Amino acid sequence: MDVSELCQHNYPPITSELKERISKIDKKIFFILSTARCRSSWFANLFTYKDSFCYNEETRYLNNWDELVDRIEERSEEYVGFEDPELLHYISALYKLFPNATYVLLERDREDSEVSLCNQSNAPRELVSMKFDRWYSDIEVFKSIVLDYQRIDFDEMDDRDEVERIWKYILPNIEFDIGRWNLLTALQITVTMGGKPFPIPMSSMAVYFELEKLTDIR
Repeated sequence: MDVSELCQHNYPPITSELKERISKIDKKIFFILSTARCRSSWFANLFTYKDSFCYNEETRYLNNWDELVDRIEERSEEYVGFEDPELLHYISALYKLFPNATYVLLERDREDSEVSLCNQSNAPRELVSMKFDRWYSDIEVFKSIVLDYQRIDFDEMDDRDEVERIWKYILPNIEFDIGRWNLLTALQITVTMGGKPFPIPMSSMAVYFELEKLTDIR
């Protein structure tokens, strides 16, 4: 596959039936957006607590928007969220569907993120940089259309006050648990593929990028 094909944005159709389904959702929806290597999986863990559930990179296994709504409807919690760097590629459609959702953007120095992903995956820097070009283009789109959101920088993620600020923004009705915060700050969450932790062979990383077209919501 030509690498340029990996940068295509293929949005699924937005139907009136889909909009009607979403209008009937009585839960508070939130989305945690970022590039790779921003501790986003850690945040998904943090916000899966009591009356809140956050899906961790679930969207890449869905085939369309209706399946995302299915995931929301099957949860009993008051708050339901999604964390997945791939969601940035669909921010225009996502925001049209969920304009009243809560949005949080995690950011990290690009150089540090790219080096981290290269070290994690053994992928060539050129391929990783192309992926980040796409992410950063989508971040600009995000900032231009989503006017009400909170952001937190990677360097602030060990600051309890900063994380508590994000917590109160996403879960205003659930008290921040300092004990849980202390426990999770001691954890390092590593994404796995096929049950095996990274690093993975370069060829597998290429497959990972190619599989976006098959597993992203579209």
